[in-house]
Amino acid sequence: MTALYIILGIIAFFVILLSVKFTVTVHYENDVAVSVKWLFLKFDILPKKEKEKKPKKEKKKKEEKPKEESEVIPEPKKKKKDNMFVRFYNNRGVSGVVQLLKDAAKALGGMFKRIGRAFLFEELIISLKVGAGDSAETAIKYGKTCSAAFPAMGLIVNTMRVKKYNLEINPDFIYGKNEARLHTKISVRPIKLINAVIVLAFELLFKVVIKLLKHSKAPKPDVEKQVINNNSK
Repeated sequence: MTALYIILGIIAFFVILLSVKFTVTVHYENDVAVSVKWLFLKFDILPKKEKEKKPKKEKKKKEEKPKEESEVIPEPKKKKKDNMFVRFYNNRGVSGVVQLLKDAAKALGGMFKRIGRAFLFEELIISLKVGAGDSAETAIKYGKTCSAAFPAMGLIVNTMRVKKYNLEINPDFIYGKNEARLHTKISVRPIKLINAVIVLAFELLFKVVIKLLKHSKAPKPDVEKQVINNNSK
């Protein structure tokens, strides 16, 4: 009986831990800042702190050996496809923020919508300033930015659980500057995420089983068509 109480206590302990929300805060203005918080623990992921470089000792140069003719030149490694967060980190700016919105909205389609519902956007604030060479180009760029950003934002708000949100886009006809500001705070309870993944896995398995059963059945001959064909002769 004591062993049963111990097991139930361990299970309850892990359930309580998994019920505590895990929070990720992303802020972008001049640089990208990402922090993670769980319970009393907080970690700053970005920007990375630069380590002090120790002066390297000069090493004696080794005599370079001449390359043999038979030496095989290694093939260049294929670049891996960047995900939407890497693309945003590399691009940034107005175009980077808009592309991140579009990628996020696209990722929420289909069956993965269930997993997305496990997350809560406590804050999703985006402010963009769009400019170009002259007023006409600024107006065109402003229209393209609005037509891309607002539908993506609307899809995210309607699909996900969003508590506080705002999208503001302004044209800069005077100075023609491009500025972007993004602030979001996303939280998730690990137990909800685990449940969503398990349900999704069962749904995928169920669909695969149904397809296998359909393909395994041999097609039945159409008796009615055979009778009609015989009568028409």
